[in-house]
Amino acid sequence: MTYRLQLDTKKQLFIAIDVRNQKNVGTGATVEEAVAALKS
Repeated sequence: MTYRLQLDTKKQLFIAIDVRNQKNVGTGATVEEAVAALKS
């Protein structure tokens, strides 16, 4: 899976977004949590 990462600086959350499906996202306090949420 290919994804891109964003950081919401106001909420201090990482956001992982699937590049093939923009509606498939995962968030977490760490990059690892965001990617794991994206893959599940």
